[in-house]
Amino acid sequence: MSPDDKLVAPPRDDAIRGVLLETLEAAPAARQRRTRRRWAVWGSVGVLVAASAGVGAGVVVKARSVSDTSLVHCLSSAHKGIGGKYPDSSATLAQASGTPRVTDAVALCTQMWRQGVFEPGFDPTASSNPPGKVPEHLTVCVMKDSSAAVVPGDGRDLCQSIGLAPLKG
Repeated sequence: MSPDDKLVAPPRDDAIRGVLLETLEAAPAARQRRTRRRWAVWGSVGVLVAASAGVGAGVVVKARSVSDTSLVHCLSSAHKGIGGKYPDSSATLAQASGTPRVTDAVALCTQMWRQGVFEPGFDPTASSNPPGKVPEHLTVCVMKDSSAAVVPGDGRDLCQSIGLAPLKG
């Protein structure tokens, strides 16, 4: 191909060559800026994740006493449900004075487990339901309102793992 057979006019050819060279020269600097920006963004995200994990791991719920004995929350699981709610069935016992008072939260919840309250298909309006299976271990925790929560499972760490205070003493 001879110089006279050029497809592009010389001034335009020079302009295209100039733009191409500028782009090639600017590409490494742009790539470095993008890389620095990515490191800054992902580094910040990493720091935030590490900080929140450290805060979450460092939260220890202080042991408390049950001061509200009018109500007991018998939890069916040691896990929070949808929306952070505890899967429970609340109960109370009326006293001769008319004021509700629960003196033995574990006994009350054990009775509810025995009656099948936490079994699938339990019908509270039926005259009888099949008996339920009582968990091997039940642990008393303290709700934020200072009422008792009886949770299936064992150990002081169980209460803290679901965001409740362990029972004092």
